[in-house]
Amino acid sequence: MALLTIVLSGLSAAAQIIELRKVGDKTIGCTRSGLQSALKDCGVRSNWYSYVFVGSISATNPADNDETMLQLTPEEIFYGDPSTPLLVITSQGLCLPTLAVGDRWLFYLRKENGKPIVLDYGSDSRPVEKAQQEIETLRQLKTFGDFGLLRGSVRRGNFGQSKVVPGAVVVASSKSDNTQFFATTDSNGHFEFAPLSPGAYKLTVDPIGSLRFDDSSVDMKRGSCWDLAMLKYPHAQISGHVRHSDGSPVSEVPVLIINADGSVLSTLRADANGYFRSNGMIAGKYLVAINSPGAPISFCAGACEIPPTALYYPLMQDRSGALAIELHEDEERNDIDFTIPK
Repeated sequence: MALLTIVLSGLSAAAQIIELRKVGDKTIGCTRSGLQSALKDCGVRSNWYSYVFVGSISATNPADNDETMLQLTPEEIFYGDPSTPLLVITSQGLCLPTLAVGDRWLFYLRKENGKPIVLDYGSDSRPVEKAQQEIETLRQLKTFGDFGLLRGSVRRGNFGQSKVVPGAVVVASSKSDNTQFFATTDSNGHFEFAPLSPGAYKLTVDPIGSLRFDDSSVDMKRGSCWDLAMLKYPHAQISGHVRHSDGSPVSEVPVLIINADGSVLSTLRADANGYFRSNGMIAGKYLVAINSPGAPISFCAGACEIPPTALYYPLMQDRSGALAIELHEDEERNDIDFTIPK
């Protein structure tokens, strides 16, 4: 059984994941955190840890609180200066896969002053056979010297629903001298620049027909590797006013935005001037309705109940007579006005 708690912030989703497991006669909670963002480390995250290396387990011994003391033999070192052998203690050891002498892992280990070196559950450590891509990237970074690596993908949509865009030209412009570098996405929408010098870069995608992509930026450091999702976010918008027949505003009116098939409903409230706006919308057909002024409103998105007192645009009580508003990609319809008797 797993319990997932997510707190959203901007373009990122910070998550604390708690998984309940049965180990022998014990039920334990295995906790790890996660981050979803348009810009993320390439999966190597070497500068997040004190030591990063490929190594083997040469000894295991039980420790307090169901943890395990490991003796590791570093073989290929990517970050830090680990001793040989290296003593490491697990954290949430019961949540880790079985660790046996002779196992070879890509280890990501943390070290705090005055405390033992730790192998955490939820870290980026994994068996070598499951870490080939990360190992290859780490090897690349070792050869780059003063340069860094920038790769990523071009997609249209958002994190939950997006499609790759092949053949897109991505431009990295140095913010210091405006020098430009170019990369083109492959059939899977992926791109990768030649190694870049440290510094701040603005990232753009050349327009493809009517598609205009959102810009981004990245700060490259020596030996860093970034994986960037260049996204074409939806920018369509519906807005308007709710007014009395004499032109005075109708404030605080609940406004409902409904897919033409009635499958999705989002709710908002007009401001003190009777103005409302729904942005970040995808292309499609929508119905717009208002409820009685002063009616309670529950903000929601999804299968929400449409109140029976709703009046549909332009001002219809019967949904079958409502005017469906067709939004094209990035179109702004700012003329959806309601005029109701005072």
